[in-house]
Amino acid sequence: MTTEKEQLKQKIIEFQLTIAELKLTLAQKEELFYKNTKDSFLSLLDIIDAFESLEKNLETKKDTLDKTAKILGRNIISVHRKLVRLIQSASIVPLTFPHNKATMERCKIIETRKDPDLENETILDIVKKGYINTQDETIMRKAEVITVLNDSFVRG
Repeated sequence: MTTEKEQLKQKIIEFQLTIAELKLTLAQKEELFYKNTKDSFLSLLDIIDAFESLEKNLETKKDTLDKTAKILGRNIISVHRKLVRLIQSASIVPLTFPHNKATMERCKIIETRKDPDLENETILDIVKKGYINTQDETIMRKAEVITVLNDSFVRG
């Protein structure tokens, strides 16, 4: 016959096991939620890129557009701004490069060019914006950039 003390000890062990299982389940659910949220924001960033491309195209053709096309252009700009505000409300903002230098943490270098007047890794063009979550400083998407890469060896 088990004593009351042994029964209590067994109950405590069962509770501790249940707590451990619940903590593990919660951690897994939080990780899945974070991944799904990040994936959703990455999809929104792709949509924002598409709107930016549309805006650039409209800007180059603005003098040839009729009234209806100009109204459509303003509507496109309005939707784009709303999407940008939405991601900013979630603390997601475009990456900045104060010294105009590419870093591996923030950039994906898609092309390099020589320019003897500039230092290596100087950003010449940002082809695709990168984004950072300012709440936890995680990079949501690296910027795709074109940088300077001069000969790295000295001829003698």
